[in-house]
Amino acid sequence: MPRTSPHLVIDARPRGPRGPLADEEVHGRPVLVYLLDLAESLERGAGPVVVHARLEEHPRFRALVADRPPGRVEFATGPPSEDAAILRTDRLYDPARLRRAVRRGRDPESAVFWRLDRPQGLAGAEDEPRRRQSYQPLGRYWALGPARGLARLLCPTRVRPNALTLASAALVLGASLAVALGQEGAGAHLASATALALALVLDTADGHLARLQGTATEFGRWLDVYLDELGDMALHAAIAWSAFARDGRTAWLVLGMLYAMGKYVFVVGTSSNPAPGAEPRVGGGPAPRTKEATVMAAVRLAGHADVRWHLWIVLAALGRLDAALAAYAVYFPARAAALGIRKAVRHA
Repeated sequence: MPRTSPHLVIDARPRGPRGPLADEEVHGRPVLVYLLDLAESLERGAGPVVVHARLEEHPRFRALVADRPPGRVEFATGPPSEDAAILRTDRLYDPARLRRAVRRGRDPESAVFWRLDRPQGLAGAEDEPRRRQSYQPLGRYWALGPARGLARLLCPTRVRPNALTLASAALVLGASLAVALGQEGAGAHLASATALALALVLDTADGHLARLQGTATEFGRWLDVYLDELGDMALHAAIAWSAFARDGRTAWLVLGMLYAMGKYVFVVGTSSNPAPGAEPRVGGGPAPRTKEATVMAAVRLAGHADVRWHLWIVLAALGRLDAALAAYAVYFPARAAALGIRKAVRHA
């Protein structure tokens, strides 16, 4: 027999330091509205969404959802029924994972990606949805678990996220030095790849540790970005020098310069003028895409830091990091040129 999915209800009773979490805002929307959007996107035509809340809080919550069509939201008192699929207002849910959980009759708790009932939960919720939009398309399948485990292990200690950031950078710079010195052989290649893989885990763990400890700072964010770019440039400079020393061809040094110039111009151009429509969607499913948008998404994915980091790991193990330099010495100057052309046409 086909499995019957339980009806979604919202438990709006959880409270935080300032009162009900249901009317706390995340990216300009109350948590209750975010959960209603999720529930309605998953249960179109399934009847009203029932919101369980304290009786004295019904009026304030009704005001939050006053723009909904009549009959789309019902309020109830007391706890939800145990056989319902419960969305709690002290949780943020991943829409895709929640859809799978509901379809398979699983507990929505498996789709939670952020908890508002933890220390610094509300503060971290402002950054978490945006961070997840571009977060590790490959690393989430293997680096995310160890990084989270390390962050949980270090959370009660005096170790701070900046220490992990510095350790990650040290590993990348160490691998860069080994590449520049022309270390050959399977053992040297595997050591460089391992150093880069460990650096990725540490680079992932620092952000998780900052959110768990509530120790995120503007300096820490700057340091993370600064050292990531330093490691990126150091590694590609090392690749260019190593390939030149191996082959004696100045073309490798030219590629190194093209990479550095193209990456610099591209980063400056994109950071000063972020792409329109970059604000993340916190709920309700993904935005519809045109064919052009899909192609551009694939192009952007090719330059994603996580994708490039995995390419480093694989090519380092094979002893062919020069392939990454050759590819991205074309990629970033081309992206920078396309960005400049679009801006010139737009302002013509």
